[in-house]
Amino acid sequence: MNIYAGLLDSVSFLFFSLILFFLSVISKRLGQVMGLRKYYYLYYLGIFFTLFGSIIMSLSFDILQETKLLGYVFFSIGMTLGLIASIRYWGWLIIESFRG
Repeated sequence: MNIYAGLLDSVSFLFFSLILFFLSVISKRLGQVMGLRKYYYLYYLGIFFTLFGSIIMSLSFDILQETKLLGYVFFSIGMTLGLIASIRYWGWLIIESFRG
């Protein structure tokens, strides 16, 4: 893998962290209005893992494949936490869309 592909991976991880941040802000407001628990902390934890994965990917340009794998693992953990929080806040939209 060349250096540009590694840089693209790292930058895309940063963009996913930004998306998780926007979702956390919107979900925090929704949770306050609906009286839900504070699941937006899962977004913050997901942001931490995706940023950490981005840092690992940016520091490991063609050094070791194991470090790149570790970056992908942290990224996938962060995205999974974001998915869980999104389901908790926004899952009712899916249910309502199937009801018609």
